[in-house]
Amino acid sequence: MFRIYPRAATTELRHLAHLGGPLVVSNLAVVSMGVTDTLVAGRAGEVDLAGLALGSSIWAVCAVILIGLLAAVSPLVAHLRGARDEQGCARQLQQAQWIALFGGIAVIALLLAVPWWGQWIDTEEPVRRVMEHYLLALATGTLPFALGTALRGYCEGMGQVRPVMRIYLAAAVLNIPLDIILVFGAGPIPAMGGAGCGWATSLVSWALAGALFWHAGRDPAYRSLKLSLLPPRPDWPTQRHLLAVGLPICIGAGSEVTFFASLAILLAPYGATIVAAHQIGMNVGTIFYLVALALAQALSIRTAQLLGQQRPRRARFASVVGVGSGLVYAAATGVLLIALRYPFVMAYTSNADIIAVATNLLLLCAAFQLVDVAQAMAWGALRGYKDTRVPMYMQIFSYWLVGLTSAYWLGENLWGVYGYWTGICIGLGVACVLLGLRLKHTSSRAIVSARAVSAPH
Repeated sequence: MFRIYPRAATTELRHLAHLGGPLVVSNLAVVSMGVTDTLVAGRAGEVDLAGLALGSSIWAVCAVILIGLLAAVSPLVAHLRGARDEQGCARQLQQAQWIALFGGIAVIALLLAVPWWGQWIDTEEPVRRVMEHYLLALATGTLPFALGTALRGYCEGMGQVRPVMRIYLAAAVLNIPLDIILVFGAGPIPAMGGAGCGWATSLVSWALAGALFWHAGRDPAYRSLKLSLLPPRPDWPTQRHLLAVGLPICIGAGSEVTFFASLAILLAPYGATIVAAHQIGMNVGTIFYLVALALAQALSIRTAQLLGQQRPRRARFASVVGVGSGLVYAAATGVLLIALRYPFVMAYTSNADIIAVATNLLLLCAAFQLVDVAQAMAWGALRGYKDTRVPMYMQIFSYWLVGLTSAYWLGENLWGVYGYWTGICIGLGVACVLLGLRLKHTSSRAIVSARAVSAPH
């Protein structure tokens, strides 16, 4: 039977707070840019907000694909750092730069083709035009976004989370005036509407990549890293390992994000009011979820470090403490979402119809917070174990087969947009159960393997 030891639990919570605190701030800085985009576009008009909602849903899929491809950098670097292999840490980043380069080029090609495939989305022509211009603007910042993601993963895996936090906070501040100027225009700069948010995000991506590159090239904490604009020649065994861990993360995370993005597209025929309310509900929920995602990142790093130190029992204990702390956080945020749903929504819009729908959606958002945070924490711990392939299958099954099917049926046959959100709760609940069971299996297997290695022959 598993036992909780208060002193050890306090130590693990302290480690999670040390790693997770700055990661929370970094993630909130990232989501604040999306909130700023939504607030500014909402003031520009309903069409701009709806176009941004569709465009940002599609960009989220592209961004998560790139982040997922490079998601192995952080736990692999943390594992090697736990084993005090700093040369190995540097090699992970250097080879990840190639993955970022080719992945970024592929996403750019997809975004540049939006005038062609954008015609398939069933929505009003003005909304589609805003969406297309927004995505074309983002194509100019995709490559620095990918390279910056690789650099961030390396810095966080090395435990240098505070400098990353400061860089992302500065980027969030920069995004505010850029959004206002490019959406509404200023002097010689014309008003671009919702598409201006895409140009602002692109400029911020360039600034982020430059700041992270400068930090990684100068900080003495990375003394083994010889960073240059051109990475060393490709090393296939290292890249294969990065992709073996990262590709399942990419597909799993992509399945979740495309699950949510597909809901925005399926709701497009319901009109701009429903799409805008859906976007506001998702935006508010994302703010709270990204705090949990940061805690999951911290749990992944902590678990990987402990496994690198050959301490599988402590890694399992840290995982349980991490998931438990996530559940406490989710319960608290659920209460907050219910109590403050009107002020949250009214910060985005004064449209009474949108407010009426969005406030009801936040009640469902409060319900799925519990299972969403729990499955995120379990998934984070599994990344620390480098167990990503089976969780990928579990996520695809939960989101697409269970979640999307139930969302579509409930939405089209019973409750409209509320039925779609009920389907979200069902899909995330299944993912929570399956990933929790997988974490129990994987952590136990790691202990048994360590015991077999240490046993006398």
